[in-house]
Amino acid sequence: MKIIRSLESIQNEFQNGSSLTLGNFDGIHVGHQTLLLRTVEKAKDLGLPSVVVTYFPNPSVVLGKKPNFKYLSSESEKEELIRGFGIDYLVVLDFTLELSKMSAEVFLEKIMIQTLNAKHIVIGYNHFFGAERRGDFTLLDSNKTKYGYAVELKEAVLKKESKISSSLIRGFLEKGEMEEAKILLGRNYHITGVVFEGAKRGRTIGFPTANIKVPEDKLLPAIGVYACFAKFDGHDHKGMVNIGHNPTFDGLGLHVEVNVFDFDGNLYGKEIELEIVHKIRDEKKFSGLEELKNQLTKDKEESIRILDFN
Repeated sequence: MKIIRSLESIQNEFQNGSSLTLGNFDGIHVGHQTLLLRTVEKAKDLGLPSVVVTYFPNPSVVLGKKPNFKYLSSESEKEELIRGFGIDYLVVLDFTLELSKMSAEVFLEKIMIQTLNAKHIVIGYNHFFGAERRGDFTLLDSNKTKYGYAVELKEAVLKKESKISSSLIRGFLEKGEMEEAKILLGRNYHITGVVFEGAKRGRTIGFPTANIKVPEDKLLPAIGVYACFAKFDGHDHKGMVNIGHNPTFDGLGLHVEVNVFDFDGNLYGKEIELEIVHKIRDEKKFSGLEELKNQLTKDKEESIRILDFN
């Protein structure tokens, strides 16, 4: 998959046309996946490259609607997920105030037609482009004869009678309901970060933890202890992760600490991908190290039981 971050860099890439879809695609949930799969399917039918157009930063950040917006998938995570669907080109538009003022008609003509030469466009029911969000299926449909493309609308995908959306997934994650989020994502929720040196208290009670530095704009699940898989150096390991404030100790700041089962190597500086499976319990303050150790022993046993079936 070729990633394009500047439209000016495109040269003769789409002379014959393209099969295109566009959207924010935060999280690449099951609804997004239907758009990607259909775009690839039409690309193969037409003998054209498949193209995904997305934006960064999220428009709600640039427009000041959600200045503290948290992403379900980082840019690198989004890229890898989209790559997995066999997309040929990922076009990442730098979303600026200038771009936000571009009319939907100009966006269609300049970007989708003149630059990407779209011959087939797939758009989701709730995606809008151009100033005042005027770009939608209706606008695309009314211009298809003028520009010579076909357009297809993908309606909402339903799970348990609810429309799948990034907002709905955020709600589940903020309550620690990982299984519900998994249904909508089509996979367990992932967090990726680099290990940095911490206080090393865990090793004194037999539960050494790796402190993970997670990007500030990545959405973390609710505070608590979770069963997880930890992937690093190309291998998956069972573990449990605490997302919280360490109330038994300093209680300051938000920490992400993973205890990787049956591993005693050096993880400092390594990138770890956490696949969070199930919330074991809420975070709590313990009377001392012995009570904490006893609880962690129970947490490990519960985590292993859960992970053995995942």
